Amino acid sequence: MDHRWKALVAVVVLALPLGGCHVGQRDVLAVGTCVVSGDRGTTPVACGEPHTHKVIAIAPRPEDCPRETDMFAQPADQGQGTTTECFQKDAATK
Repeated sequence: MDHRWKALVAVVVLALPLGGCHVGQRDVLAVGTCVVSGDRGTTPVACGEPHTHKVIAIAPRPEDCPRETDMFAQPADQGQGTTTECFQKDAATK
């Protein structure tokens, strides 16, 4: 019985990285992605829908965003990377 428990634990430990336990880099939004920014964070939406901002650049640090950047986002946990998404208010917002 003890051998079965060890085998089960080994399977679970090996399956976590392959399954839903995602640790590491977060997904970065592509340049041109439209988003709604509000109290609940930044949510990607289709650019044909009402939106507040558009991703204009991806930079290594906030200081490297273009001058026209109105806001930026980067992971709260440095373990998820340091990539910065640079946003500009989108004049095409409905």
